Amino acid sequence: MNTEKSIRGQRAKDNFNSGYNCSQSVLLAYEDYLQEKGLDPKTVLRMASPMGGGISRLREVCGAVSALCLLIGLTDGYDMPDDEKKKALYSKVQELVLQFQESKGSIICRELLGLEQKHDQPTPSKRTKEYYAERPCADFCATAAAIFEKNYLQSKQ
Repeated sequence: MNTEKSIRGQRAKDNFNSGYNCSQSVLLAYEDYLQEKGLDPKTVLRMASPMGGGISRLREVCGAVSALCLLIGLTDGYDMPDDEKKKALYSKVQELVLQFQESKGSIICRELLGLEQKHDQPTPSKRTKEYYAERPCADFCATAAAIFEKNYLQSKQ
């Protein structure tokens, strides 16, 4: 996935590089969209705060992918039991998450980072120049944000 032309992808990358976790970074790239949908971005950032590090450094599903799913749900989600709406939503989520997987090789945090341990200590890594230089997470954030932008915002314009 080419993220170079994605405004939202660049925002997500910049957000990550300024200290937000991967999930927060993607969602914050859509701050205006969240507000249009009636959501306070600060509340959304708090809700997304445990999703970094593949769910609080458990190294499971990438937080950027989790944020992509939340954005899809915000747009196409349902609020009453409805199997047809559920099927349509799940189909869209699978389509876009598989785009991420095809681009990056996985949707699992530890696999994306090349880590062997399944769970990590809860203490976050220090955000240093070296941390940012060795972590590909900003690129994962850009990809997730660009996928949503391409499939939702560009197609709606």
